[in-house]
Amino acid sequence: MIEGFSKQFIKIYNNIDEYPLNFVLGLSGGVDSTALLILLKDFIQIHPSININIYPVIIDHGLRSNSSTEANAVKEMAQSLGFNPTIKRIIQKQNIGNIQNWARIARRDLLYQSAFSLSANLLLAHHYDDQVETVFMRLIRGSGIEGLLGMKDLHFWKGIFVIRPLLNFKKEDLIKYVKLNKVTFFQDPSNYALKYERVKIRKTLSDMNLRIWPNISNDLTKLNLMNKKLVSITNPIFAKWIEENIVIDKTGAARINFDNLRMLFNKSNIVSVNILGKVLQIVGGKEYPPKKKKTLTMLVSIFSKSFKKNNLGNVYSLLNGKFIFLIREERNLFFDMEIEKNKYYMFDGRFLLFSNVSGKLLRDKNFVSSNLNEDSIFFKYKKYINYTIPIIETLEGKIIKPYLSIISDVSFKKEKIENGYFGLYLINRLLV
Repeated sequence: MIEGFSKQFIKIYNNIDEYPLNFVLGLSGGVDSTALLILLKDFIQIHPSININIYPVIIDHGLRSNSSTEANAVKEMAQSLGFNPTIKRIIQKQNIGNIQNWARIARRDLLYQSAFSLSANLLLAHHYDDQVETVFMRLIRGSGIEGLLGMKDLHFWKGIFVIRPLLNFKKEDLIKYVKLNKVTFFQDPSNYALKYERVKIRKTLSDMNLRIWPNISNDLTKLNLMNKKLVSITNPIFAKWIEENIVIDKTGAARINFDNLRMLFNKSNIVSVNILGKVLQIVGGKEYPPKKKKTLTMLVSIFSKSFKKNNLGNVYSLLNGKFIFLIREERNLFFDMEIEKNKYYMFDGRFLLFSNVSGKLLRDKNFVSSNLNEDSIFFKYKKYINYTIPIIETLEGKIIKPYLSIISDVSFKKEKIENGYFGLYLINRLLV
């Protein structure tokens, strides 16, 4: 198994292209993350010339009375394998809704914060069976082509790489590998509670496999691969349309050709909804695009004769002549961030922030971006756009304006970031 893992991990490692590499590993103590920890230990021993640092982070969610005891036991297990793990405790109150989903999001956010603070990538132990469940869940929810792609083994998310090197490995093989290495792992009782959607999906898949569809896992995997091939064919077509009809500005504003968007909508409202959703996500800084139904309603409104202005996903949509302008709303912006020099931050879900000086982010009504001069197509909206961009007040009281640039969601390299004195790098998810 280590041979297959090494091949996969080296492939991912070469795609990231940063040396040395730091990795935060989300370590639950379950068989999946334990297997990944052992595989990483073996990988480091087999490849001593590859310089990587692994930081296991154990999240104590506090949902069970023995969660702290279990977290300490997982810590001891990781230490016995030669690692130096850290325990992080979730301190916010439990959500009264879906507890498992609340714990998942809280755990993810803590892992993300840990990775960002260490300028590290994030390793997660999702495997083949998880991928099958994800594709099946999205299929029955009616997800589009991109949703049916499932999880990616390498994904740039909010300024860090999220890496899933086990997607080609089945759960049964991970269990065998952990037992072969005689390492203790822990079982989370919630993984068997049918009140949770993921557990229900797992049982449904198992029942279907036994009774009516013995090859369901393989077929869902084939569906995933077919969608990847389809997306690889259609993306260049969409990319050409996007290049000709959409302008994304370094300040986070966007402009879309109204007539051509309407023509696209008349041909395929699915494609136009997906494209507009991504633009709204970029401009509004949301984690995900708006719900497709809401985006469709917005498009219908835009193409009505009475349309003047709309807002969705923290974004104002305004029709001006032959173009739709998308401008970040001034609400839900949080400027009071303490910034340490030479560290990476996310601002407003839109910008990756890097500064060579320490200080505090501020909102300045008098700030004027050099991007928005009279020649800019966004000049008319400069007052609104500038008010959504932070400046830094240094510890000495000096005011510094940001250098603005755009980076791709898939071709990020940190060496690009470090050239700036204080840089805001808009993450453009349309650059694929």
